[in-house]
Amino acid sequence: MSLTSHAVAPVGAEQAGSFVTRYARRKLAKLQKKWTQRAAAFAQWLFSPGELAAAQSFRLELMITSHHRAGLRKIRQDSLQRPGKINLGCGPHSKAGFLNIDLFPGGDLTLDLRRGLPFESNCCEFIFSEHFFEHIDYPEPITFLFRECLRVMRPGGELRFSVPDTEWPLTQYGLGSDAPYFKACDVHGWHPKNCVTRMEHINYHFRQRSEHRFAYDFETAEKALAIAGFVDIRQTGFDPAIDSEHRNVGSLFVSACKAA
Repeated sequence: MSLTSHAVAPVGAEQAGSFVTRYARRKLAKLQKKWTQRAAAFAQWLFSPGELAAAQSFRLELMITSHHRAGLRKIRQDSLQRPGKINLGCGPHSKAGFLNIDLFPGGDLTLDLRRGLPFESNCCEFIFSEHFFEHIDYPEPITFLFRECLRVMRPGGELRFSVPDTEWPLTQYGLGSDAPYFKACDVHGWHPKNCVTRMEHINYHFRQRSEHRFAYDFETAEKALAIAGFVDIRQTGFDPAIDSEHRNVGSLFVSACKAA
C-alpha cells in the first residue's frame, strides 16, 4: 500500500477560516470567564455583602423594567387590551387559549405584575395562576394585584390559583423527619440536597433562595381575597383539566369569584 493513498487532502481556505474562528471564540470565552471571575473577586473585596446584594437587586429591577416596557408595547401593537383568559406568572408552563404572562420572556407577554394589570375593566372571564402569588409581598402589593384581578374580570368571572401549601409542613414538623411532607420533599426534589434537617426544609419552603415573599394557608388566602372584594372564596382540589400535574402534590388550590 502506497503512502500516497493515505495522504491528507489540503485544507481549503473556508475550512481553515472556520477552524480559526472556532479557536478564536474558545479563547475569547476563556478570557471572558477569567476576567469575570477577577471582576467578581475585586467586587467582593471592594464592597460589603449588603452593597453587592443591593447592586444585584438594582440590576435585576432595571431588567424587569425593560421587560415590562416591552410588554406594554406589545399590548398596544397587538391590541391585547381585552384578554378573555389570563395565566399570571406562567414561567415555562404556558396554557393554550390563555394570554400567558411572566416577568421574563417565555410566555406571550412580559409584565411586572406588581404594577397591576394594564387591561381594560370587565373583560376577562377567567384568571389562572400556579405557584406565583407567593413571590409577591404581603399584604402589599398582593392585595393591589388581587384588586386588579377583580377589576379586569367580568361579573361572575373566576380567579383560580395554587400556591405552596404551608399548613402541611407546619403540621408535619412535630411528627419527625419520616413524616410524609419531608419524604415528599426528597421524592419530588422540591428542595436542594443540602436541606437535610426538618428546619432546613421549613426554611426553604418559606424562603426558596429569597424568591418566596409570603407563605399561605387557606385562612390567610381567604382573608386577602375578601379584602380585595372577591366572593364565593373556596378551597378546591387538583383539577387535571387545568392544573399542571407537577402541582398535584403540595399545593393549596383556591377559587374566588367576582360578584355577578
